[in-house]
Amino acid sequence: MKDDDIERQASIWLASRDAGTSSAEEQASFNYWLDADIRHRVAYLKLEANWKRSDRLRAARPLDRDVDPDLLRPSRPRMPLALAASVLLLLVVAGGYFAHAKLGWRNFETRIGDFSRIVLDDGSVIDLNTDSDVRVRIGSAKREVRLLRGEARFQVAHDKARPFVVTASDTDVRAVGTAFSVRLRESEQIDVVVSEGTVAIATARAPSVAPLTAGETAVLLPDHVSISRVEPQLLERRFAWTSGKLQFRGETLDEAVSEFNRYNRRHLALADASLASLRVGGTFQATDPESFAAALSSAFGLKVESANPDSIVLRPP
Repeated sequence: MKDDDIERQASIWLASRDAGTSSAEEQASFNYWLDADIRHRVAYLKLEANWKRSDRLRAARPLDRDVDPDLLRPSRPRMPLALAASVLLLLVVAGGYFAHAKLGWRNFETRIGDFSRIVLDDGSVIDLNTDSDVRVRIGSAKREVRLLRGEARFQVAHDKARPFVVTASDTDVRAVGTAFSVRLRESEQIDVVVSEGTVAIATARAPSVAPLTAGETAVLLPDHVSISRVEPQLLERRFAWTSGKLQFRGETLDEAVSEFNRYNRRHLALADASLASLRVGGTFQATDPESFAAALSSAFGLKVESANPDSIVLRPP
């Protein structure tokens, strides 16, 4: 997550807690977010300190509102510009937060290596993959989801009167009663995979996209959209992550390493470019790169260096 996004989320939490409206569930969510990354805690404590300082400044104002002329002299220090900007940003974000909450949006987020299953009020189910972030609103005329980061699978409860719309970047994926997944990649690529029913896609990336039916996938690039058929075995592999697993059937080692690194803070690394084209197969726990490295050592004789706690380096035999 970018520092700007962390500061924005910290501001939202601070505004909520300052208003004194947090429920036990919201408190648990706040604690979870705070512990997820040391940067979260640092950002929140900084904002909280600035907010308390601004409270003391307001409290120092005389009750009769008379102002000592000496306080207006340029030689006296003013509120630091950074502090003033922080207070202004917090007020703006707080206003946005309460408007957001009033409109019924709820936020769900996972950390790297985590998975979450969310059952919505309408009976629909969202499986949230590693390092993902969604906003959800169940309205009387439409059910809305905004995928802000990562990947999610949706099992949509049938309701003709309320379409289920998932928005990722500039693309809307609309369904009534079906099952599909949407992945938003950092490269601005959007992947849609349908396992049940039919979905309609509306996107600024193409003038028209044919509806996707069960067993089809769409890859949406900034300047191109492609649709292809997915074999049942491949479809099963695409959704293996919902049970915490990764399945490979002939993918390159480079692709497999990239997938593993999505789920782990300890990353796999190839010491030699010649290893990238090796073809791999098997089913592995997504959060166990050590076992995957051991399997590669057994199958290909690769040397595994794991002394660094942040990485596992794979070298040629």
